[in-house]
Amino acid sequence: MEQLITTSDAARLLNRSADRVRDYEREGKLPAQKTPGGQRLFKTSDVERLAKELGAMKKST
Repeated sequence: MEQLITTSDAARLLNRSADRVRDYEREGKLPAQKTPGGQRLFKTSDVERLAKELGAMKKST
């Protein structure tokens, strides 16, 4: 099963704000699963794909 990450974790990977990550989800650029409480969870592979498209993925140091 693929790992799911939170909005804040996706924001860190994308080097964007959590608000911008939510925008990407609303725009259909980043699919999300929602918990019964309404929290968005993103597949790591989807976040990495978008990061590559944006050229935004943070580099490990």
